[in-house]
Amino acid sequence: MATVKLSGSKIDKAQPEPGKAQTFIWDAATPGLALRITQSGGKAYIFESRFNSKTVRITIGDIKAWSLSDAQAEARRLQTLIDTGTDPRQAKAEKIARGEAAKEQAKVEAVRNSILVQRAWDEYVAKKSPRWSHHHIIDHAKVSAPGGQPKKRGSGLTVPGVLYPLLQMRMVDITADVLEQWQTQEAETRATAARHGFVLFRTFWNWCAEQKTYKAIIDPHAITKAVRDVVPKACTKKADVLQRAHLKDWFEAVRSLSNPVIAAYLQGLLLTGARREELAELKWSDIDFKLGAVWLKDKVDAEGRMIPLPPYLLSLVVALPRRNEWVFSSPSAADGKLAEPRIAHNRALDAAGLEHVTLHGLRLTFASLAEWVEMPVGVVAQIMGHKPNATAEKHYKTRPLELLAIWHGKYEAWILEQAAIQFVGAEQLQGLKLVK
Repeated sequence: MATVKLSGSKIDKAQPEPGKAQTFIWDAATPGLALRITQSGGKAYIFESRFNSKTVRITIGDIKAWSLSDAQAEARRLQTLIDTGTDPRQAKAEKIARGEAAKEQAKVEAVRNSILVQRAWDEYVAKKSPRWSHHHIIDHAKVSAPGGQPKKRGSGLTVPGVLYPLLQMRMVDITADVLEQWQTQEAETRATAARHGFVLFRTFWNWCAEQKTYKAIIDPHAITKAVRDVVPKACTKKADVLQRAHLKDWFEAVRSLSNPVIAAYLQGLLLTGARREELAELKWSDIDFKLGAVWLKDKVDAEGRMIPLPPYLLSLVVALPRRNEWVFSSPSAADGKLAEPRIAHNRALDAAGLEHVTLHGLRLTFASLAEWVEMPVGVVAQIMGHKPNATAEKHYKTRPLELLAIWHGKYEAWILEQAAIQFVGAEQLQGLKLVK
């Protein structure tokens, strides 16, 4: 085993011994360091020593990659490990493992730092939507819409949903400051939408905090008190009903509408408490003029329900044109029946100077004003097509049409009195008269 003081020139001139696969030239200046030469002429530094009475040989590296001084320093380091009771092979393996782990962690961090909120949102909606109502699904679609589409009504393009700016950000960038700034900005132009968007986002963010994929990425405490404080407060919703004092102005405005079909339809909603679809789908064949009754399709009872057709409403229906099978017909509608009476109703409300009331609000108005004539709750429920709520009501027999007609007639007469409508029709009134 040759031992010399290695130098650059000696390393360059070194040749393998004939007949040997490997030739080792040991460095006299550095214990354990040797130059290894193969028969093919390859040269590399190696380290050899004893650990736990066993020979340990480790390749340091090719002479093209390692200078002599660096190889000597590495040999001394490896010997130091052995002297302190550490197997340098294990130390090298652990170093390699740490390097691989660092690479994997770097990959994870790269993915982590690139995940957009949109990705998690899409996954959230896909998993949750099967259990949501149609209305709730539409809500999530609206708040996350990118906008830029032609408006269905009016001109121009739609604006992005209130959550859209957040969905385009990286999940790691969603902080309390970001959310506070987002809410403050959105509240300036659409406070109600901003609050609604916050409620949906908060539920989504809590879901992310429970998911293995996202819980290590997000800040689960991003929704702080400071964020909640800038969320617009919920406005107290006004009652969606007409008050007794509104009746005169409302009837005057509705009866002045240029379309008599819509005018009759709107008055019918208030006078019967019917659902808007039920009344819109009324056919001439559903009316029994002899009995003074109508048969309405009912979402509660598959067979529908029969309710009285009080005198004043009867007079409105009789005066309508019989264009087709529908009572409330429309020659411009594809199916021949009234499709969109809201515009005319809103116009009438504006003309009367009244607060906005929906078509469903007219149904609610029936239930509200029926108390003025002390109409029994069970009668109100049967006319409106409600399921009986009280335990006692569940055991009552269905009231006959004649009994419903008595109370319904009283209600209509009282409504006409409040609206200052002079309605004269002895036969239709069937003995009922307006009482001041």
